[in-house]
Amino acid sequence: MSSENLLQQLKSENELLHIQLNDLNEMIGAREEELELLRKKAAHATALQSRLDMNLDEFYQMQDTIGNQQQYAEGAAQREASMEKELIQSIEMETQLYTLKDQYESTKAALADVSMELDKLASIHKELAALKSRITELESDLEIAQLEIGFLKEEVEKYRKEAE
Repeated sequence: MSSENLLQQLKSENELLHIQLNDLNEMIGAREEELELLRKKAAHATALQSRLDMNLDEFYQMQDTIGNQQQYAEGAAQREASMEKELIQSIEMETQLYTLKDQYESTKAALADVSMELDKLASIHKELAALKSRITELESDLEIAQLEIGFLKEEVEKYRKEAE
């Protein structure tokens, strides 16, 4: 082969290689664009994953906060129920106290009435004792008077018989 032919063939191969090289460069460029797109997608996916992780952490924190608030609310509700129960018991005790106070005042008034009646009864008993004593004295005086009348009748009868 001649050098011209060889040169022609080399040129032609060189052009073919240039074309192939250009094709490869275009393919590499397309692959690099795809790779860049994939890197961007990967970075975006990483950012989304990071955001998702942060949102998930916030969600767990919110769940904890809600749980704590629920426990606090339950505790407050229990304290409120306990205070309400104590208040009701206090009101019932106060009502019982007023009832007992009314009963005490009523009993005190009844006792004062009974005491007055007892004083009257004691006074009446003294009067009765004095009257009994007076009755006994009068009965004694009556018996004495009857005896004297009897003696006087006998004397009058004796004087009548003597006067006759």
